[in-house]
Amino acid sequence: MDTIYRAEVVGSMLRPPELVEARGQLRAGQLDPVAYREVEDRAVEEALRIQEDAGLDVVTDGEMRRDIFFDFFIKGMSGLSMLPGAVVEFHGHHAEDAMEVQIPFSVTDRVTALDCPGVDEFAYASARTDRTVKVTLPSPMMMLGMWNEHSRDAYPDPFDLAADAADAVAGWMRQLAAAGCRYIQIDAPDLAEIYADETNREYWRRLGIDPERFMEVGPDLVGMLGDLELPGVTKALHVCKGNGTQSWIAEGGYDEFSREVFRRAGGFDVYHLEYDDERSGGFEPLGNLPDEKIAALGLVSTKWASLEDPDELRARIQDAARFHPKEHLAIAPQCGFASASETAEQRKITPRAQVDKLRLIVEVARSVWG
Repeated sequence: MDTIYRAEVVGSMLRPPELVEARGQLRAGQLDPVAYREVEDRAVEEALRIQEDAGLDVVTDGEMRRDIFFDFFIKGMSGLSMLPGAVVEFHGHHAEDAMEVQIPFSVTDRVTALDCPGVDEFAYASARTDRTVKVTLPSPMMMLGMWNEHSRDAYPDPFDLAADAADAVAGWMRQLAAAGCRYIQIDAPDLAEIYADETNREYWRRLGIDPERFMEVGPDLVGMLGDLELPGVTKALHVCKGNGTQSWIAEGGYDEFSREVFRRAGGFDVYHLEYDDERSGGFEPLGNLPDEKIAALGLVSTKWASLEDPDELRARIQDAARFHPKEHLAIAPQCGFASASETAEQRKITPRAQVDKLRLIVEVARSVWG
């Protein structure tokens, strides 16, 4: 890749309360779509301004038009119905931080990709900034969370669903590239979770999905996306272990992940890795990443409002550089600031903290790499 972005944002940002309120009014029939779109547009413009003011060279639209980071599977596909899907368990340091979230959709028919909703996101944002605009897309393996008893007639084999989802995401990537998008990121928390944590593998077993086959199929389907020929497009793979409000789905290091996924999904240019606390282990697995690839270290937490110490961040980058060339490292948050359409109050991280953390990322990047 021609340009290395040393300071990055992952994807989502805190939703302004007026946007969350307007979305509720729209769905209740109390606000017309034109008026709602104006609120949504303003939220995108504010997200861009925050990122530009922080000094980031690559920005997103904050995922302001999404209910949750993977909702292109809902907006951009046919074949789903509003039937409850899997229940996802989040864990926390304290009992009050743990939670269960039920996926409200199920696959009930063969899925067919519609036009990529990200093209609209990109077109609006790119017309309002001179920075590179990144668009995030969900990993095809995340579709398996919507496979259940309602899905068996359409997909007796759940991994056929994952393959169809991979084809859909590949088509969306081509549409984005044709629209001028030069940075596309695949969000694949599922891969980090299943390799790191036996409890996550047991979760998939309970859903009737073989975790060993998941680990066999997943890196290849995601890797297919990294191997797409999209000249001039930076392709990134982001992995974390669940980004609930001060909670997570899985924990564990990148040892087995790095041996399998770096090798079998090797077509990406940038690998965003969660490293904001002890749950992710050490930096040793970076030794399995080819030297020419970029490892964007997710050292800054979007779960906790407290601001990280810049000296500690610089020291951690130097530590990581023992296993991967420093000139091919970058710094980022460990995940988005609001993976679902959450306000600051819901997320328990303030708008001020969001701004301070983005500025901190830029400050540390400039001090380390110039």
